[in-house]
Amino acid sequence: MKLKSILLGLAAAGLLIQSGAQARTLDEVRADKTLNVVTTASAPPHGFKNPKSNQLEGIMVDVSAAVAKHLKVADELSDVPFSGLIPTLTSGRADVMSAPLFITEERAKAIDFSAPVYEWGEGVVVSDKADRKYGKFEDMKGRRVGVLVDSVQFNMIKDMPGTKVSTYQDYSTLLADVRAGRIDLGIVDPPSIIYQIKTKNIPGVKLDTGYQPQRKWQVGMAVQKGNAALLEAVNSALAEMKKNGELAAIGQKWGVSDLISK
Repeated sequence: MKLKSILLGLAAAGLLIQSGAQARTLDEVRADKTLNVVTTASAPPHGFKNPKSNQLEGIMVDVSAAVAKHLKVADELSDVPFSGLIPTLTSGRADVMSAPLFITEERAKAIDFSAPVYEWGEGVVVSDKADRKYGKFEDMKGRRVGVLVDSVQFNMIKDMPGTKVSTYQDYSTLLADVRAGRIDLGIVDPPSIIYQIKTKNIPGVKLDTGYQPQRKWQVGMAVQKGNAALLEAVNSALAEMKKNGELAAIGQKWGVSDLISK
């Protein structure tokens, strides 16, 4: 029964590796001249779908395109919800993941992360009519809190006593509930929220600028567990991009140049 509970928990977290679903090797990727990349359109500016062109755009979309160019292949993007990123990679339906998924020890049990691309700490978004301030993480105790499903922010807050936690598939719905007062606050990725508030002219919400992050996380690309040659090629490409300024240029384009990992 204990083993069954563990397996069910891993499956629910999107960490259970599907058997018989081996990812393509680096040689196979190069022979096919195509890198299959899984990303998500649920987290602008990291990844989103341009409503005018219906094309995927964003920081990690640009990063994957640049990495593919270094590998001398074309990149083929597939878009899944945030909770589907790891299952898509572990099932062999993608060669590489390029999305705003934080590098954690738990996730590293299921997939192999690349070197970090960029990093930031958690932020707090509240109604623009809210009087309560959240200076530190403990100030959230007893409040109604929204987070993205399967996110590191969910794992931060889920066991806080007396706190009601609601999960969301995307920030648009989370922000709507903050604005309507259905939740008191959201724990968010500041780059995503700042971008959405500015570009979509979202009224009624704001970042609590007095909040001090408890942690800082790093974002990287990832491959299926044990796909060492492909991971080495991805890391080599990222190292070259940091050295020649390509990564800095992507960061500058999307307003996150100060977050790029060294």
